Amino acid sequence: MNYFTTITNEMKRESVNFSKKMSKGLSKPNKKFLGDMIYGISASKDIKISLIAKQLHESIKLDNTIERLCLHLNNFEDKKKVNENYYKYVRTMVPEYPIGIFDDSDITKVYGKKFEDLDLVKDASDPKESYKPGYHMCNAVVLTKNMKQPTPVYSKIYSSKSNDFESANTETYKSIEAFRECVGRKSLMVFDRGYDDNKLFKYVLSGGDDLLVRLKKNRTFLFKGKKKKIEESYNSHKGKIKMNLKFEGIEKEVFVSYTRAILPSDSQEYTLIYVYGLSEKEKFILLTNKEIKEANDAIKLVRTYLDRWRIETYHRSIKDEYNYEDIRVRSLKAINNLTYIFNLVIGHIISLIEAMDRKLLSIKIIEESKSLRQTVGVWISQFARGINTMLVRSVVGIKEFFKESKKRIDNEIIIAQLSLQI
Repeated sequence: MNYFTTITNEMKRESVNFSKKMSKGLSKPNKKFLGDMIYGISASKDIKISLIAKQLHESIKLDNTIERLCLHLNNFEDKKKVNENYYKYVRTMVPEYPIGIFDDSDITKVYGKKFEDLDLVKDASDPKESYKPGYHMCNAVVLTKNMKQPTPVYSKIYSSKSNDFESANTETYKSIEAFRECVGRKSLMVFDRGYDDNKLFKYVLSGGDDLLVRLKKNRTFLFKGKKKKIEESYNSHKGKIKMNLKFEGIEKEVFVSYTRAILPSDSQEYTLIYVYGLSEKEKFILLTNKEIKEANDAIKLVRTYLDRWRIETYHRSIKDEYNYEDIRVRSLKAINNLTYIFNLVIGHIISLIEAMDRKLLSIKIIEESKSLRQTVGVWISQFARGINTMLVRSVVGIKEFFKESKKRIDNEIIIAQLSLQI
């Protein structure tokens, strides 16, 4: 029992310290609200306010705690300072040349009747890809330098029925700007076929960043001054570079070719990378502004693009582990505020994953997760379970840990004052 109490308190202290870093510069009520939400989401492994409130174990009626959290959630505006704190935190985990992955997702609310501006979305988890009531979700993540973990930088829930909605492209541009603000330096931005758009290419390159996107097969380029369908060019190459990789859990031997071509619409020259043997159904063609000087450059770019599966695993993890689609707050503002805070929780988890080879708490979290697999690509699910197992044992909240922190600060101030007097 003492062991369980110790690791639970250690995890609580970690959560409180993280929330203090994120809430630096906020008012006291907002600091408390942010700390409660970060801890409550971690302890409940859920995003429903009732379950978050339950894990706080406050000495008042549960309904009152729920009402307080909902009130703050609807009125939480002070994101500028939190953004500064979070982006500073994330920058410590990313490489000199960051890799950003951008993707659209959705949340479905099949039985939702009273959600604000409920839209129709294509359910990606449905094999028939049927349309259901829900919201669109625009996401941007950055891969960390050690473990290549998808760290959330931007998430926006939106509806095409909202009065302030402009276009899906506008939401994508907002995610790109947020990513640029976060990493603060030149990066490689990776996109799927859904982003095959000349305007997007220009937008990324105009900011000085590099681009890597999978193309649709109906493109036309200038090859040595002659117009040619990209499919025709793809078929005329055979793939001279051999590489081995794992795709959809299967080890594969594939072949790669690359060539330079000009996009007729803006006379911009790009490198096209053709991959053979990866998929029998679809032609695999990548476009980048980066010049490839040797075979290894092409191989690296193919591997980088295939790291896109990490954001798909990220989407699956938050939906499976935190019941993200079971979100209950009804206004889009509250939904996005909850998503914003939830991203902070995931960012904290990523920092613990990054330290798993040198931080004892991270090792304990893995042990508590009871994971059957020793190595995985994305560790969010395992860490979510481990943290939940640690915290769910507690029958008290984190109020005492905030008091403990305040007492320590007061003691440090007294010591500093005494030293000045001496």
